Amino acid sequence: MMTSPKKILIGSTLFLGFAASLPLIMPYDAFKNSLETKLSQMNGGKTQIAHIEFSYQPTPVFILRDVVIERPETAQIAEIIIPVTSYNLLNWGKSMRNVLIRNAVLSRSFALDLPNRIKTDDHNGFRVDRLALEKVSIKLDRRTVGPIDGELRFRSNGNIEDLVIRTDQDRAEIQVQPTEPGQFKVQFNARNWELPLGQPVKFDFLKLIGTANANGWTISDIRADLYGGLVTGSAQLNWQSDWQLTGHIFAKNISVEPLMSLYSPITRSTGRMNADASFKYQGATEQQLFKQPQIQSRFIIQDGTLHNFDLITPLKSQNPTTLRRGGQTNFSSLSGSIAINDKSVSLYNLILQSGKFRANGELRISQQKISGSIGTQLAAGAMMANNQLSISGQLAAPELNSRGALRPNHEERSTIAETDAPKPEN
Repeated sequence: MMTSPKKILIGSTLFLGFAASLPLIMPYDAFKNSLETKLSQMNGGKTQIAHIEFSYQPTPVFILRDVVIERPETAQIAEIIIPVTSYNLLNWGKSMRNVLIRNAVLSRSFALDLPNRIKTDDHNGFRVDRLALEKVSIKLDRRTVGPIDGELRFRSNGNIEDLVIRTDQDRAEIQVQPTEPGQFKVQFNARNWELPLGQPVKFDFLKLIGTANANGWTISDIRADLYGGLVTGSAQLNWQSDWQLTGHIFAKNISVEPLMSLYSPITRSTGRMNADASFKYQGATEQQLFKQPQIQSRFIIQDGTLHNFDLITPLKSQNPTTLRRGGQTNFSSLSGSIAINDKSVSLYNLILQSGKFRANGELRISQQKISGSIGTQLAAGAMMANNQLSISGQLAAPELNSRGALRPNHEERSTIAETDAPKPEN
């Protein structure tokens, strides 16, 4: 009796020989019309195939070239690649696996209507179990989104289960699930992922969950692990005309040094930050969306150090001085508000506290230049000093101009103390 391994070997040899002879024995035009009919039934629109080819490289495949659904403006596909496998041969005309669509342009209405179009008839339907997508674009009114790569997965009844898009070497994934006509549940997951647009902020983990339709994406839940802290919030992304992203986020226990170093590697701060922020981005295309940010935020940073900003040394001199790049200021807390508008940054209501040292002021940063004013005060025992600093110069090398520290003498301080002291009641 022939052993099982021998049967498998002979069967494999026969199958490979059959696959290799397909170009010689199979008249493509004989099943072209039948295949167009099956595809038309599957996607709900008249499908035309320009021509069919067979290729051995790197594995045997059928290639359907220049496929049009309804008309070129609706859906145009450069290649549909069908692998020659035992499953596809045995289920020819009924079901296929691992089909690849390459270089396709779909209209927005066609893409949104795919869940309603692709519904398999139990008797005459043609089913694809898994459909890979490579360089697929969606044409909107004035622009094109994509190209994207992904996989369209189907339920056992032949209807679409979800679309999975993977990008950035599989570090980011988008899952789109049909819910009702024209509505989709959308979830974005990413690990060790940098923002592709704007500043390269790197997330340890990022999850966005929401619902989308033809007009945009409502992001009801934002959760992110960022620089050792947690970010939560919600947002709205609209793309009907121009692209617009608005939302509100809360940040807790964020390490500010790697975040600030993206904007200024020299003049920066350390410490842990809590903050809340409202934001708005707008652009004609998704590539331009993050070029003109509008952000309003309140923040507090605990137990940190200001690098390249020495606010204490000018208090040591009663003469006007200019302190250039260098030095640092430790603090127990630094709080304030920040407004980012296009390429300018305004920091106001700034309050820095470090033991008996206190500072307050406002700063403006634009085109890598810094300006503003800071008032400082040091009260240590019998000593008190006040100063007013004006800030100017380059962000990487700020200049602190002091008018000279004011130091009230002991008598002046005693008079002030007596004046401010509560009077005894009669």
